[in-house]
Amino acid sequence: MKGSLVLSILATVVAVVALVLAVVLPGPQGPAGPAGPQGPAGPEGPQGPAGPQGPQGLQGPAGPAGPSMIIAMGTVDEDGDIRSALNVTSVTWNNSTKWWEITLTGINYNLWDYVTVVSQAWTYGYASYGGVMGKLIVGTFDSSGTLAKRGFSFMVLNATAS
Repeated sequence: MKGSLVLSILATVVAVVALVLAVVLPGPQGPAGPAGPQGPAGPEGPQGPAGPQGPQGLQGPAGPAGPSMIIAMGTVDEDGDIRSALNVTSVTWNNSTKWWEITLTGINYNLWDYVTVVSQAWTYGYASYGGVMGKLIVGTFDSSGTLAKRGFSFMVLNATAS
């Protein structure tokens, strides 16, 4: 009888352990349920670093041509030969005044009516300009500041051209 009592207790213990394991240990996972509604958006995060520069785009179409402000220009050598010119009728060296007199084609030159640029060519010194009796006057000077017969170039612009 003692043996059957032990067997009965042992069977009861095994049944209790099986019951505890069935309650404590989960079974196989069931299928996922439907998704719930989306929650509210969180706060905006900080700005990220700048990305790399993209490739250069295609060149756009050319714009319309602007006005030509140049109304006369030229290059003159020290012998008075016109090497290249636009709207230049003549260039003459005035030996008594020691300056160049330039007659411009169709232009009665007044130094206050135009923007004029002069530059001495190939030698040390400088050039200056003025206007006398409708002509552009150019004085070329050596490095000591004395009027001298030198080559030069000039450009006359009409700043109000449109």
